[in-house]
Amino acid sequence: MSIVAEGKIEQVRLEFEAPDKYLGRREFDIRIRRETTAEFARDCNLGRMLDIGCGNGAISLPLLAPGRKLTLLDLSSTMLTLAQSRIPEELRQNVDLVNEGFLTADLAEHSYDFVMCIGVMAHIDSPDEFLGRIAKVLKPGGSLILEFTDGYHPVGLATRLFERTWRLVRPVNYRLNHLWRRKMLSLCIKHGLKPSARYRYSLPAPGSYKIFSQETLYGMTRAVFGPSSHNRFAWAGNEYIYRLENTGVRG
Repeated sequence: MSIVAEGKIEQVRLEFEAPDKYLGRREFDIRIRRETTAEFARDCNLGRMLDIGCGNGAISLPLLAPGRKLTLLDLSSTMLTLAQSRIPEELRQNVDLVNEGFLTADLAEHSYDFVMCIGVMAHIDSPDEFLGRIAKVLKPGGSLILEFTDGYHPVGLATRLFERTWRLVRPVNYRLNHLWRRKMLSLCIKHGLKPSARYRYSLPAPGSYKIFSQETLYGMTRAVFGPSSHNRFAWAGNEYIYRLENTGVRG
């Protein structure tokens, strides 16, 4: 429990118990994450998969197929119920549902070929310990899809300034962690997780979802940054999706 304090766990759980609040305004971003994950997974071993903070399963369930196993893990029972409803009937026996935090879940070491950790790191108190546990449950030679936001990139700093100003008008009880790309990569290397692919992009300005449709926001983002195979203007992106390989060698 040292990685996320009990109070923080409950905050995270409550934050996602109202899924429409998150899913409705982030549908375009989830689509980008899903497509990028699918592109990065094409030559990976997907025999046993783990989706940490699976949400409604939109990212990992498209990778499910006969002969593959998937563990969907989420603190939110509401999100997990949504994910369960999306599982194809003929593949239900291939899916395990875990309504628990990643750190306390009973997951055997070196038991997964492919792990997804998307939309999670901003809620973690200790990325170091969290990444260490990921490296333990991931098989040597296995692959990790890791997403995080660089809060110290110019785009991230501008977003933080906007949020700080907005909180003067409308105080919030829950705040995301601010991560630094260089530190995150250092921690990955420390735990034997070596980057092999990367996609960078930035989200539209805060509040854009109130003006534009999700389809328009998706088109705008892709028009600027392209797909992962032809990532344009990467320097302007503070949203990172990495594919990393577990070398089994800790630094």
